[in-house]
Amino acid sequence: MAIVVEDGTGLTNADALISVDYLESYCDARGKDYSSYTTAQEEQAIVRATDFMSESYTWQGFKLKERGHADGEQSLAWPRQYVIDRNGYSLASDSVPSEVQKATAELAFYELGNVGALQPVYTPSERVRMEKFGPVSFEYDMSRTDADAVRPVLLAVRDLIGQFIATGGSRLAGRAVRG
Repeated sequence: MAIVVEDGTGLTNADALISVDYLESYCDARGKDYSSYTTAQEEQAIVRATDFMSESYTWQGFKLKERGHADGEQSLAWPRQYVIDRNGYSLASDSVPSEVQKATAELAFYELGNVGALQPVYTPSERVRMEKFGPVSFEYDMSRTDADAVRPVLLAVRDLIGQFIATGGSRLAGRAVRG
């Protein structure tokens, strides 16, 4: 399997936000062992992590090439235009931010050891509400019943990309930007 890594131009056929080399370098720098996985498994994990990054968040701004673009719609959520970082600076629209790449690497590494964990199958009606074992019973918190409640929360990912997530309101509303 050969993955196509987004190069910042809004490729119509990209299926990855990072390369295998990026994933391995990221893991090496953090002491994360990927040695028991093949390159094909790493590529598959990167594609699943990229799918999650592209489809599971509502990002600030707009895709560089939206529907109806003369060159065709880009396949991934990044690159984007009109995105502001936590310091008020506008991001370049011709690249994937390093925070998004790092978050993708975190998700890909997680997926290597937990295949399919980012897209679990969830049937709300099969959710266990209470269990009883002899005289002992356990009642579970049922406050959230949506599908996102069963997805893992990787705090490192949230911390890296939180600044780029849309926070409600209109995406067209004004915002101060540093020059």
